[in-house]
Amino acid sequence: MLELTAIRAAMPAVTNTVYFNTGTYGPFPLAVRDAMNAHVEGVWTQGRIGDDRYAEQAQIEADTRSALGRVVNAPASEIALGHCTSDGLNLVVGGIDWQPGDQVVIGDFEHPGLTVPLKVMGERRGIEVIIVPITYADDPAQAIADALTPRVKLVALSHVVWTTGRIMPIPRMSEIVRAHGAVFLVDAAQGPGCIPVDVQTLGCDFYTISGQKWLCGPSGTGGLWVNPGSLDRIAPAFPGYPTMEKTPEGPRMWGSARRFEPGTVTHTALVGLIAAIAWRESIGGFTATHAAAMELAGHLRERLVEVPKAIVSDVDVPSPFVAFELEGLSAPVVVRKLEDEGIIARSLPGTELTRVSVGCWNDRSDIDRLITGLSAL
Repeated sequence: MLELTAIRAAMPAVTNTVYFNTGTYGPFPLAVRDAMNAHVEGVWTQGRIGDDRYAEQAQIEADTRSALGRVVNAPASEIALGHCTSDGLNLVVGGIDWQPGDQVVIGDFEHPGLTVPLKVMGERRGIEVIIVPITYADDPAQAIADALTPRVKLVALSHVVWTTGRIMPIPRMSEIVRAHGAVFLVDAAQGPGCIPVDVQTLGCDFYTISGQKWLCGPSGTGGLWVNPGSLDRIAPAFPGYPTMEKTPEGPRMWGSARRFEPGTVTHTALVGLIAAIAWRESIGGFTATHAAAMELAGHLRERLVEVPKAIVSDVDVPSPFVAFELEGLSAPVVVRKLEDEGIIARSLPGTELTRVSVGCWNDRSDIDRLITGLSAL
C-alpha cells in the first residue's frame, strides 16, 4: 500500500494544483530538488574541473545509466544517455544508411519528435514515410504487417500513444518487423514510469526513455536503450568526444551503447534524474505506483459519465492516460478554462481530445475537482 499522504507532501506541485499533465512534465519530488541544489552548491564552491571533479562527473553518468537500466530492466552498458526522447529518435533516424527510395513505416498519431526528423531526412535523402492508421485499429500489429514492403528499412512507433494512451503490442510487432529485416525503433516518451517496462521481453532494436515526464526528473534528461544485437545496425549520428573510449592506443568507438551518446550532458540534471528514480523505488517501485495510477484512472473513466457531452476515448489496452472530448467545446478552450480553476491538463494537436495523465501522486479529491470543473463547462 502506497503512503499517498507522504507522496503528495513530497510534491508540492500536486497539492498547489490539480496536476494532470505528467505526460508532458512530471512533478518534482523533494528529493530531486535537494539533490540538484546540493550538486549546484558543490560545483559553485569547489569548481567543475580537476581530477576529482572529472571522476565525479563520470560516476554521475555511470549512475544515471544504471538507474535508467533499472527502470527498463537492462544493464547500464545497453543505455546511451541523451537529453530527451527526441535525441534517441534522432540518433536512430540519423544513424541509418538511407538510400533514395527507402521507406519508413510509422503510426498515424506519432509525436513531432519522430515525424519532424523523418520529414527532414525524407527531404535530404529521398526516403518515403508510410503512415499506418493503428491508433484505433482492431489489430495494430497486423496493420503494420500489411504495410511492409521490400523497401521498408525502419518501423518507428510509440509504445503508449500520446493521444489516447493506448498501449501498442510491441512484442508481436517486433516479431513481424524482425522477420521482415527492418530496424524497429520504439518511441517510449510515454513508456517508462507510465507503465512497467521490461525491454528484454519487447524484442525491438531501440527504445527511447524520457526523464522529465513519468520519471519526474528534470528537463534535458533521457536515454536510449540499445539491443546488444542491434549495436551495429546504425552508425553514431553525433560522433565526437563522448562516443569514443580513451585507450593507450588512442580513442576508439565504445563497444557499448555509449557510442551513440549525442554530446555533453548536464550533470546537475542527471543528479536530479538519479534522485527521481531512487525516490520512485523508495515509495513502492514502478509496478506498485503504476497499479495505483491505473486504479485512479479507472475511477476517472467511471466518473466521466457524469459530465454532460463527455466522450471518452475507449482503448483495448489502457494506460494511466484518460482522453476525452467535450462536444461543442474545443480542447484548447477546455484546458484553458480548467487551468483557470487550478487544474492542469493537456489538449492534443490535430484532435479535440483533452488528455489527463493520472499519477500515483493524484487522489480522489483531484478527480472530484476535475469532474466539477468539467461539469461547469
